[in-house]
Amino acid sequence: MTDPVPASPAPVPAGPAWTAVGNASEWPENGGRLARVGARRIGVYRHAGAWYALKDMCPHAGVSLVQGPVHDGQVMCIGHGWTFSLTTGEVVRGPSGVKVGTYPVRVVEGVVEVEV
Repeated sequence: MTDPVPASPAPVPAGPAWTAVGNASEWPENGGRLARVGARRIGVYRHAGAWYALKDMCPHAGVSLVQGPVHDGQVMCIGHGWTFSLTTGEVVRGPSGVKVGTYPVRVVEGVVEVEV
């Protein structure tokens, strides 16, 4: 009689992972830069000593948000002037209920990382 073969553990689905997107020293204070993670376009912002990451596409017309000015915790879409909260992605000025996706962001030993 042979010993039973133990069952293989079930594969663990891949979850979010931290991806390096650049050196913190490359980011302007109160500004953003575009980061590409796979097919995703993510605007990464440094503002008032904190870091934020938003989906880099205004839901109105697909304009890149990272091109807009950053002020008072918000980024403005240069296409039509809507502003979005860097913290929540919710529209601050524009039609209610509009939102862009947000991503966790951190700086580790001077390297900016986004979790996707």
